[in-house]
Amino acid sequence: METHQIRYFLAVSQTGRFTQAAKQCHVSQPSLSIQIAKLESELGGPLFERTKKGVTLTARGEMFLPRANAILGEMESARKEVEALSNLSMGSVTLGCLPTTGAHVLPQILTTFRKSYPKISVQLKEESSPGLARNLEQGEVELAIVDEAGLKPALEHVVLLKEDLLLALPPHHALSQKKSLTLKQLADEPFILMKSGHGFRQITMDLFRRVGLTPHVVFESDGIETVQALVAAGLGFSVVPRMVAKVSKVVYVELAQPQASRTLCLAWRKKSKLSPAAQVLSRVIQETFKTN
Repeated sequence: METHQIRYFLAVSQTGRFTQAAKQCHVSQPSLSIQIAKLESELGGPLFERTKKGVTLTARGEMFLPRANAILGEMESARKEVEALSNLSMGSVTLGCLPTTGAHVLPQILTTFRKSYPKISVQLKEESSPGLARNLEQGEVELAIVDEAGLKPALEHVVLLKEDLLLALPPHHALSQKKSLTLKQLADEPFILMKSGHGFRQITMDLFRRVGLTPHVVFESDGIETVQALVAAGLGFSVVPRMVAKVSKVVYVELAQPQASRTLCLAWRKKSKLSPAAQVLSRVIQETFKTN
C-alpha cells in the first residue's frame, strides 16, 4: 500500500468519478484506475461499485475510508512536525550538566535560549562527568557540559572554558594569609574531597599524583557546597574550581605548584547527527561562554 494509492482512493470517494479524481490528483485517468486496482487487490476485493452514474463505496470501501483518512492525517501531522522542527519553531533536546557547574552557567544559557527559541523544550540531566559520558554514549542525552574527566574516545567536544583551581582553607588558619601555596606545603593537612566517581575527584587526585603525594582525606561528599561548608567549619582543606569559590567563610589561595586548572567542554556523540534543536542549543551555549 502506497501513499498515492490512498490519496487516489480518497479523491474517488469524494468526487464519485474516476475522471474528476484523476484531474484533482493531476494524473491520467488510466494511471489512477491502475493504482486503485492494485489497492483493491492488496485489500482483497473491490472498494468501489461502478455504475453508469459514477462510483459508490462498497462495504469494504466504507470500512477502509476512515482508516485511509487517518493514515493521510497522521502523515500530514508528521510532515508538519518535522517541518516545524526544521524551522526551529518546536522540538526538544536533552542537555546534561555537572550539578554544581549547572547552578552557575545554566540560568544564563537557558534564559538566552528560551528568548530565541521559546517553543523548544530543554530536558536537563545532572550527573558527574563520567556519568554524563555514559549518558552520551548510550544516547540518553544529546549534549553535555563536562570537564576533562568526561571526555571519551566516542565523543566529540569543544572547549568552553579553562579555569584555575584554588585551594580552599579554613578561616583563621595560619596559612590563610599566604597569597599562594604548594600542595607539598599542605602534605600533612587534612583534606575534604568529592567522593569517588565524581569527575572533579579524579582531577584533584591527578594533581596530588603529579607531585608524588597522597592526600590525607578526612571527609568526602557528593556536593562541592558541602565540601566548602566543612572547610568553613575548620575541618580541613580542599581544592575547588574558581567558579564556585564564593563561600564567605572560606579563604581561597592560589595554587602555585603544580599549576592547576580544569577544562569545561561541550560534548556529544561522534556517531550521531545533532538534531536541529540540539544544534541551536550548542550554538547558544558556546556563545554564552565566549561573552562571559
